Amino acid sequence: MRPEQVERWITEVRFRSYFDAREGDHDRAVALYNWNAEISAAFLEVLYHVEVLLRNAIDQQFPRAPAADAMVSICQPDVWLTDPALLEAASRERVNDAIARIITGSDKRPTRDRVVAALPFGFWRALFIGRYEELWRSHLRHAFPNGNGRRKQVNELLARILPFRNRVAHHEAIFALDLAKQHENLLALTALTDEEARGYVAALSRVPKLLAEEP
Repeated sequence: MRPEQVERWITEVRFRSYFDAREGDHDRAVALYNWNAEISAAFLEVLYHVEVLLRNAIDQQFPRAPAADAMVSICQPDVWLTDPALLEAASRERVNDAIARIITGSDKRPTRDRVVAALPFGFWRALFIGRYEELWRSHLRHAFPNGNGRRKQVNELLARILPFRNRVAHHEAIFALDLAKQHENLLALTALTDEEARGYVAALSRVPKLLAEEP
């Protein structure tokens, strides 16, 4: 990638952090930029497994209606995602947004499983803040049988993971972060739910190999 191509494809502002990190060596900066994209993709693979495990482990702590694919709507208080006794207004608003996206984007019925899959990571992270201490005690703690039983343990991990996850998802520079620690955080969260799942994700992860190959 030549300098003029960098200006057109990436912009000088975006490329500056890579250029500075490699002391003005253009070729090394391009190599770092490409490596940043590659390790971001590797982290997305890990996040794929961790996020799916997290949301399903949480959802499984709440009883299901007799019909597994029952319509999720504000008219069904037996579905925890729309129950005002369990979730605050801000969380239920995110659920309603997910329902609307399913209906308008795919013209499908917003079943419980579809809504769970459509909810953003921020929704799940918010369930572990202080306001949901009672929900933690009644339901959420059971999703983390290998934890210490304290909401704070999960909350602190998610507080570190969410900003990093968003940087990766928005294709930002992550090369200067402690990526080994971020990888450890993801595996630690997985282990709280299922040690076997942690081993599976760790075995699949390309992150350690790429960390050793940083240009």
